[in-house]
Amino acid sequence: MKIFDIIKMAFKNLWRRKGRTLLTVIGVVIGSCAVIVMISLGLGMNLAMDNMLASWGDLTAITIYNYSYGVSDESVALDDDAVESIKAIENVSYVIPRLRVESNMVTIAAGRSDRYRMDWAEIYGVDFSLLDKMGYTPETGEFPSEDEYSSTIIFGNETAYNFRDTRKRGDKQYTWKQYLSDGTYTLPFIDPQDEKILVAINNTKQQNDDGTYQYGGRGYEYELNCSAVLMQDPNWETVYSVLIDINVAKDIIDDYNRRNGVKDANDPQYTYVKVVCDDINDVEEVETQIEAMGFNCSSMADMRGEMKKTLGIIQLVLGCLAAISLFVAALSITNTMIMSIYERTKEIGIMKVLGCYVGNIRSAFLFEAGLIGLLGGIIGTVLSYAISIGMNYFGAGVMASLLGTSGDTPVSIIPLWLVLLALGFSTLIGLISGFVPANRAVKISALEAIKSE
Repeated sequence: MKIFDIIKMAFKNLWRRKGRTLLTVIGVVIGSCAVIVMISLGLGMNLAMDNMLASWGDLTAITIYNYSYGVSDESVALDDDAVESIKAIENVSYVIPRLRVESNMVTIAAGRSDRYRMDWAEIYGVDFSLLDKMGYTPETGEFPSEDEYSSTIIFGNETAYNFRDTRKRGDKQYTWKQYLSDGTYTLPFIDPQDEKILVAINNTKQQNDDGTYQYGGRGYEYELNCSAVLMQDPNWETVYSVLIDINVAKDIIDDYNRRNGVKDANDPQYTYVKVVCDDINDVEEVETQIEAMGFNCSSMADMRGEMKKTLGIIQLVLGCLAAISLFVAALSITNTMIMSIYERTKEIGIMKVLGCYVGNIRSAFLFEAGLIGLLGGIIGTVLSYAISIGMNYFGAGVMASLLGTSGDTPVSIIPLWLVLLALGFSTLIGLISGFVPANRAVKISALEAIKSE
């Protein structure tokens, strides 16, 4: 018996009992549709989770903090040598060290005769060549060019409000950002981009009664131009910060130590270091190597891993529920094929008398069972796409409001591999369900089959 004959006979027999075939196919449709929809929901939840975490921070980034834990009894310094070692780790794209300059080390002033003084600010030295990779966006101005690094300062969105007017007293010497009824807001005393920003090294022996520091009468050692004011950071990381080039920050710390007689000062250590990997899948391995160096670090991948475990459990439960539907469909296919054997006993006997191989008879019944599974899988896939489109249309807004993601994050995702998996699995279920009836068919005695009515 040729393969074409087997295919032709399978379609003919299924069509002859089209009512029963339709009911059996519907069972497979429900099962395969349930599997596809449940898995697609899991994929949508994974994507929504990644988008939510990405809105909190870079998923490929690792943050190293300036404290260590015991690979040895000695403290591990987060300094230039450590940064170079981290850069050498495979799959590390770039490293961004941040050096904090304590606010008591300097006096920052602006305006004629240094009228405006900044009492406090988060002062950080960063590598200005990596500003475009830090996720910062200038609200006004632009990032400096390479030849401007040493003479440039960058302000956070609301840092200018930290300046006070030294010619006023009481609350009048301060200004705060307050929104007005017309939609505008109060402005700080100065626009930092219109003023020369002056930086003086403090002398700790000349601390004023109000807690501020004098610069010791030597004048302002650094005159910097504010090239940009940053757009407000959603994580409030730089809102009240001042950024200077990392080499300028090192010079300030050295000047402060020299001015105040700090002897045997160690090289400055970074407040923290941000490590960016080539891919999110590299984060775990890079983080492990950094921890082996003695540093304590964290990343969004840690939280992502825990959340994926939870989602994995949810997906497993959803998959089990869908598998129950396919199990019921498998029983239905088995029942259909057994009934078909009883009805076609004489036909089977004739096929044996005519010399058909046992393998051909088995193949004929297996093909019918597999065809039922394939047809159910195809129809179930089409139905799954329709359900997925509906869920994405009506449920995307709900998902966005719950997780704080964009409204275009799909609830259900059906990739090509899932379609192929569903079709293959439904066909396999059909073949497995038809295996026992097919074996039963080949064991029927030819003479007994011909005698049957």
